[in-house]
Amino acid sequence: MQRIPVWIGAAHGISALGEGIDGHVERMTSGGTALREWSVPASKPLVAGRIPADSLTEGPQRVQRLLDRCVDALLAEAAPSGAERWMLVLATTKGDIEALERGDAAASALPLLGERMRRRCGMAEPPLVISLACASGTAALIQACSAIQQGHCDHALVVGIDVLSRFVLDGFASLYALDAVPCRPFDAARAGTSLGEACAGVVVSRDKGRVPRLMGRWRGGAIAHDANHISGPSRTGEGLLRAVQSVSRQAGFSSADIHAINAHGTGTSYNDAMESIAFERAGLSEAPLSGYKGWFGHTLGAAGLLETAIALKALQDGVVIRTEGLHETGVPGRVNVLREDARARGPVLLKTSSGFGGSNAAVIIEAA
Repeated sequence: MQRIPVWIGAAHGISALGEGIDGHVERMTSGGTALREWSVPASKPLVAGRIPADSLTEGPQRVQRLLDRCVDALLAEAAPSGAERWMLVLATTKGDIEALERGDAAASALPLLGERMRRRCGMAEPPLVISLACASGTAALIQACSAIQQGHCDHALVVGIDVLSRFVLDGFASLYALDAVPCRPFDAARAGTSLGEACAGVVVSRDKGRVPRLMGRWRGGAIAHDANHISGPSRTGEGLLRAVQSVSRQAGFSSADIHAINAHGTGTSYNDAMESIAFERAGLSEAPLSGYKGWFGHTLGAAGLLETAIALKALQDGVVIRTEGLHETGVPGRVNVLREDARARGPVLLKTSSGFGGSNAAVIIEAA
């Protein structure tokens, strides 16, 4: 059976690097990291990617304001009509977790943030809320594109969001997973990740003409679980390998057809090692590979969407962006991690994400 074509575009993103996908690519190809030392009340200073202070980031409920700002930017371009079949998908790992610090535990429930998105969009159908640890954003994109291909809807608005909070920071610190300097994905001296906050979204549609600022064509997506450990990935990369193999079969592509890999690349010892092993096992040792978390931090539920949009825009510009913080590759699998920006050899992107609990997601998209 022939699959319905799905198109991706109208991307928007807000992170420590700034606002807008074009602006992210420009900053990443001409400037340096946005990770800075940040003093957290009652905690020791740490390095993180915090959105620059303005009316958006000051005071309570900033996760809702950040969501509104990103959704409004997407709505302004997509202009959904009530006569169309739209789906809303929200990806987040923690939602409004800051509500716990305000003493309002009920307000932290993830469906409430989804309901805010629904009201902001003025739609009747409730959104699908995806919380698959740090693979949430990529999984949300898979769910939306699959729903269109299966005929459940014609268009979708997909948004990922997470903000920094004491809860998240203390959780990663308890696992000794934070680096004292900006994170260094795939580097021999890596010592942990750097957390960040962001909101990012895209419009996907079966109608190519319905997508403003077209970025790419969906070729496939797959999710696999390695069930290895609550926080540690498989040492053999089995779950990620299966996800990559599955999406490659869907797309009808071999390893030689992949022109760029945007990896999860957290900068932690086990994640980067696992990814390198999985990519080598998948025959992808020569594909140009980069990880973006050295630029703006690990943005959790927003990471998959923000990083996908940036990688697609860079491919449209003919570039594969380097891995910030990388000095000497130090992982067990043979991979081609970029220390410098490289000219793109073609338009096909493999994007991967992995998360606690052994979740792994992989998508293949062909830049337009």
